[in-house]
Amino acid sequence: MRSWVAAALDAQEGRWALWVPIFALVGAALYMSAAREPWWGWAPLAMSAFVIGAGFAATRQALAWRPVAAVCVCGAALGLGAVAADIKTALVASPKLERTTEPVIVLGWITDVDPGARRSQITVLVHTIENVPRPPLHVRLSVSAPPGPGRFVRCLAILRPPEAPLAPRGYDSARRFYFEKIGATGFALGSCRPTAWVAPPRWWDGLRLKVAAWRRDLTETVLQTSHGQGGAIAAAMITGDRSFLSADTQTAFRDSGLGHLLSVSGLHMALAAGGVYALVHVLLAAIPPVALRFPIRKWAAFIALLSGAAYLVLSGGSVPAQRAFIMTSIALGAVLVDRQAFTMRGLATALAIVVLLQPEAAIDPGMQMSFAATAALIAAFEEPPRAILPTYAPGLLLGGLDRAWKTMSSMLVASVVAGTATDPFALYHFQRVSAYSLASNLAATPIISFVVAPSALAAAALAPFGLAEPALMLMAAALDTVRAIGAVFAQRPEAVHALPLMPDAAFVLTVCALVWACVWRGRVRWAAAAFLIGGLALYATSPRALIWADADLKAVVASDESEDGRRRWFALATGRSDFQRSRLASLAGVAPTALATGPAAANACSDTGCVWITPGGREVHWVSKDTALERACVPGAIVLAQMPAHFKRDCALAFLSTPADRRAYGGFSLTETASGVLVRHVRSPRGGRPWSGALTRSDE
Repeated sequence: MRSWVAAALDAQEGRWALWVPIFALVGAALYMSAAREPWWGWAPLAMSAFVIGAGFAATRQALAWRPVAAVCVCGAALGLGAVAADIKTALVASPKLERTTEPVIVLGWITDVDPGARRSQITVLVHTIENVPRPPLHVRLSVSAPPGPGRFVRCLAILRPPEAPLAPRGYDSARRFYFEKIGATGFALGSCRPTAWVAPPRWWDGLRLKVAAWRRDLTETVLQTSHGQGGAIAAAMITGDRSFLSADTQTAFRDSGLGHLLSVSGLHMALAAGGVYALVHVLLAAIPPVALRFPIRKWAAFIALLSGAAYLVLSGGSVPAQRAFIMTSIALGAVLVDRQAFTMRGLATALAIVVLLQPEAAIDPGMQMSFAATAALIAAFEEPPRAILPTYAPGLLLGGLDRAWKTMSSMLVASVVAGTATDPFALYHFQRVSAYSLASNLAATPIISFVVAPSALAAAALAPFGLAEPALMLMAAALDTVRAIGAVFAQRPEAVHALPLMPDAAFVLTVCALVWACVWRGRVRWAAAAFLIGGLALYATSPRALIWADADLKAVVASDESEDGRRRWFALATGRSDFQRSRLASLAGVAPTALATGPAAANACSDTGCVWITPGGREVHWVSKDTALERACVPGAIVLAQMPAHFKRDCALAFLSTPADRRAYGGFSLTETASGVLVRHVRSPRGGRPWSGALTRSDE
């Protein structure tokens, strides 16, 4: 046993430092996900105490102090992540609208356009807002047919504070808007009209508007050169502008598991910087006097680094693009200093930079999935067994077939590894899994690698000479094929599986399994199976919430029993849009199309409300008029009242939800357990966060 432990520890040489950025990430995530604002001094004090402890332990000569030093270093990293999140939260604080306005005139510059099926979302850098003396820096408006980015516009709009999540564990747009300095949302009455240009007060705002206008011009140029949805996809990959993608195209990519191709992230940055690196390196290697006398790999890496920075600006500088650029810069920087580029230490360095600069991204699903997939791929390929080293068969035919087979098998392994690593995050954040993600990516990857990427690189090289049209047309045709592949898989009825919400504890155990397997080497990795089994068992045995409701009780998704005794999900159509009900259905782990229109009993609803029985045999009363309150006085019942309600103590209700409760705490989910009813609200009774949004919601 002693020799086995010694061998296992020797195999981990150089891996211990990888835990430092991981614990920093955990510290930032704990701060960002806290239900109420933590006391500002706990993180600096904890970090200082652990630093002192680590320094003291490092001065001890005994081996027994080494674990103490390691624990103190990890604790200090945990505090550092929380301190970074606290500082970033204070730095980005900006004015925020406190209440809903009447129709007001908004003057400002459009910085971003996010397309929608019927109306687009625009982000406006505010110049003035009528009757608002201290306006937000940015507002986000829903508008039909918006002008392009960079235009100075005049909008007649109704504004409101950013909204809290629809229900517990729902998407928190208010937190995202807080860190983007968006202090109000709303919708435009009519269209936003361009007006006489006014220069922005700060020079960096003017530069950002010029870049936004340049991006739109480049997008329209790509569309004019390559028509159809293939051209729109090409524009989205090049500039990050998805304004011209149809709803069918976005659905095909999302439901087939190809949605990552539309988001500017690691793949696009690798194509931009890696393609330039390969091209410059080949061109310089073709010149013997240069190749034999100068470090052409470093020259190529430097030029590729500049091209990556240019692409970051060109694509709009989104958070995923920033993370991808950091990782690409580390890889290219390793080439410049003669180090191995694609290592777990490089990924850990990128993670540390992201946590310190963007701690709010610690709980962002895009960031988590990006690093999880990359870490899993590095762990899978950093030490290939000797049996599968790239030794190829001799001869042109046999050698070509051997290379093709090994390339395709590597692509298959990479797709399986990346998909397995990201599935827990997709399940936790989105409650859905694409059944054909592996198949669609295997079908699309050769087209992306061998047609789209070379044609994009050729278009970039030929664009200064006005000769990019053939390359862009080829790129668009290839992307049309990728779209067709996605549509074939997405149109299958079983393409997307809706699954129940994963509990926090199960998610933490599953992530621990992934991190453990990626960080350690050798047989120690197999201990990750214990975390994985524990997480899956906890997920399988955890009780499932039976009621989901928003703060206004206008969107309710609940469960009862059908006549044949099976569990059945239904929605109460009480004034919310289909989108809101579909979001609640996703949280409940039900496909929106599988929702019934009401309780199972034919006479369950009347003009005073609805009554149904939970799978556990408990009565639920949704009450819309005072006359139904007396009937709802049932021991152990759940009462959802749309008006102020008071019951006698002898009613012994299990749960009562009134408008006052929902105004204070927001939407809720309700789970039936063996010991009673467990209720979770959007907002903690003990307070909110600086970004806590408005609890009540209003449809347009």
